Amino acid sequence: MSGTGEYVTALRQFQDARRRADLQRLWARVTGRSADLLPFDEVRKRLGSTLSGRHVRKEIPLSAIVGSMGRYRDFTRTFLPLRDSDSNRWARVKVAADGLAGLPPIDVYQLGDVYFVLDGNHRVSVAREAEASFIEANVIQVETRVPLSPDDDIDDLLLKSELVQFLDYTNIDRLCPDHQLRVTAPGQYLKLMELIDIHHYYMSRAAGQKIPFEEAVLDWHEHVYLPTVRFIRERGMLRGFPKRTETDLFVWISKHRRELSLSLGWTIDTERAALDLAERQDARPARVAKRLAERIFDSFTPAALESGPPIGFWRRERRADGAYHPSDVAYHLSGRAPEQSLFQEVLVGCNGQKSGLQALEQATIIAERENRAAGPQSSGRSETATQPLYSRVHGLYIVEKAEERYSDRVRALRATCHRRLATRDVDGELVVQTKPTGDASLASLLVARSSWTDLLVVGLEHPPDASPLKRLGSGMAQLLRRCPRPVMTVPDVATPLAHGLLAFDGSPKAQEALFVAFYLAGRWEIDLTVVAVREKGRVDSQVREDILAYSRQRGIAAEAILADGPVLSALLSTAEDRSCDFFIVGGYGHTPVVEVVLGSTVDELLRTTKLPTLVCR
Repeated sequence: MSGTGEYVTALRQFQDARRRADLQRLWARVTGRSADLLPFDEVRKRLGSTLSGRHVRKEIPLSAIVGSMGRYRDFTRTFLPLRDSDSNRWARVKVAADGLAGLPPIDVYQLGDVYFVLDGNHRVSVAREAEASFIEANVIQVETRVPLSPDDDIDDLLLKSELVQFLDYTNIDRLCPDHQLRVTAPGQYLKLMELIDIHHYYMSRAAGQKIPFEEAVLDWHEHVYLPTVRFIRERGMLRGFPKRTETDLFVWISKHRRELSLSLGWTIDTERAALDLAERQDARPARVAKRLAERIFDSFTPAALESGPPIGFWRRERRADGAYHPSDVAYHLSGRAPEQSLFQEVLVGCNGQKSGLQALEQATIIAERENRAAGPQSSGRSETATQPLYSRVHGLYIVEKAEERYSDRVRALRATCHRRLATRDVDGELVVQTKPTGDASLASLLVARSSWTDLLVVGLEHPPDASPLKRLGSGMAQLLRRCPRPVMTVPDVATPLAHGLLAFDGSPKAQEALFVAFYLAGRWEIDLTVVAVREKGRVDSQVREDILAYSRQRGIAAEAILADGPVLSALLSTAEDRSCDFFIVGGYGHTPVVEVVLGSTVDELLRTTKLPTLVCR
């Protein structure tokens, strides 16, 4: 009678376990998290596992049993029973477990840190119902390159399966045992294999022979993947992509970079693509709110009244390695020269006219000087490199209709562009873009494209007019105000850029121009004259001493002149006396409305001089 009572109690316990099993599966549907056991045969097939032949008897944690050999559909992930027909067998096992004899050990496969039941599913279910922590088991070891964890489900198994394929293809776990290539979304490992294949192709092309694949895998990991991951860490980018990994972000950055490069017509370096991806998709509330506010502001603000990015923003974006920064006092006092070229990517507005060709010539001179200062450069270039290897020139020509892109005029302009680049051994190309629908101006198109470069060079056919009303609608004024990069205007002919004249009044944008001027003087080894004009109390005698002190700190010789009289006259006369061949100035110092009313020294200089002028912001 006692045995009958224990059996009835066991049946009741089974029914209670069945109800909880149904609730567990219902909750799994609500949360989207699987409550199913993993099928051993499918896991073994997906992970390419092999039996090792090693057997051992030991106690194993019940929580680490995640699957079954044949009865994975009969129990939930926590081994609650799912079949009513199992009630009698379950109850008999329960009674035996509570008896003096107990139950024999179960048989399991061990795969990494988890176990799969070969024989003893009901014994596991009863043990978990009794809230036991361990169970005696005969363990058969299974070898695998990708171990499972107790929290893995079917979706995780798919990722692990792709990881096995990735490891089989690349052998990176053997080549780089400490690698941390982990993704959270299906398909990412396949994309990594594609990127490695591309890197292998470019390595082989640069070497003139096929490079061993394992050598390419190592090179990709060391020179492409790890530098990008370091950049991700330095920028704290994962904070904007919760529950994702560095490898996830690397794949998305690589995809974004490829799409940008196809859209723009030239190769974008990885760091620029990474920053743009973060700017567009960072999920932190503050970043989302910032993007929304910018869209609202842009929709209500006419282009003519936009003030452009903050002062120095263009180089704060580029500060990946601390090489240079306009507001970094420690850098200014260190006297160090930037480790990278300041103008690696130069954009030129080409119009097919003389002014556009002179702007192109000026841009090639800039790139040539940057490359000469950087020393010998490799001609090889990987499509997955993080940084450009040398300064490049990108010409932009706008056509009204798509069919004009293949006209004789465009072919002739492209040939001219390539000849001029080849003459100075400068890399680059002419990108032909169809004007988008709507009222997008040439200035707007150049502003949009310039954000992917370090410098914009344009021909100066129409400087800002002296009339306030016309100045408000000036395309050149809008370009100088809104462009997120420095702009060099070329009003007449290109010059060698051998002697610069910096107009300095101590303002924040003049400080930007000061930094750039001394960069050019030091990097290019050219002459530099700095002119501060005492007018209307804007500049005092101490400015000259400050400039000389700055010159000594940087270890770069420069002539500092404190002049009197109208600013424009002082600048023009000094440039003529010193045989300067280009100006360096800070951008507009006031809001657009104030500039329109009061006028600007920058506008006056552009209307008067025939020398190229570098306008810094």
